[in-house]
Amino acid sequence: MSTTAASVALVPSSFEAQFFNFSQLQKDQTFSILSIDVDPKLQKLCGETDYPIECLTSTIPFLDENVAINPCLFSNKTKETLDKAFELSVNPPPSRLFLSCLETCIDNYNSILESKKKILDAIPVGDANQVSMELSFNMENVFACEDTFKEAEIESSITELNSLLVKIITNNIIISVDMINF
Repeated sequence: MSTTAASVALVPSSFEAQFFNFSQLQKDQTFSILSIDVDPKLQKLCGETDYPIECLTSTIPFLDENVAINPCLFSNKTKETLDKAFELSVNPPPSRLFLSCLETCIDNYNSILESKKKILDAIPVGDANQVSMELSFNMENVFACEDTFKEAEIESSITELNSLLVKIITNNIIISVDMINF
């Protein structure tokens, strides 16, 4: 059985250039990471998600010996996306319709951030349904943001961030519900 591999160069803010080598995996294999020392548990965890590259790039920059992986790592990317939406709303002043779309997105991003507490409260009591429901709701908030722009027939300036946010949230659903033993 042969596998194919792709290399990706990434430059997270707190790391020097890193080269990740992802092989198309068989069910019982993990992917390998070159040039940095990453916990094999994280490699296995990210290897089992729908978006392993996004899993690593959204997790590694925030991990140190005191940080545990949890389903709220999406909040960092949400804050970044929220900051971008605020920036777009004031500089330069957008059209009234564009601003209305951004306001919808800002409200939705704030809802995502507010759900973090509910997720963190559900984890210690083993409420996988609550975690899954909150994360799914968060994804719907991102989709609603994009839909607002589509309905207004305006090109969204935050589509790429929203796409990454959906991938991160999708990974969090898999990590929290399918992989964590509640």
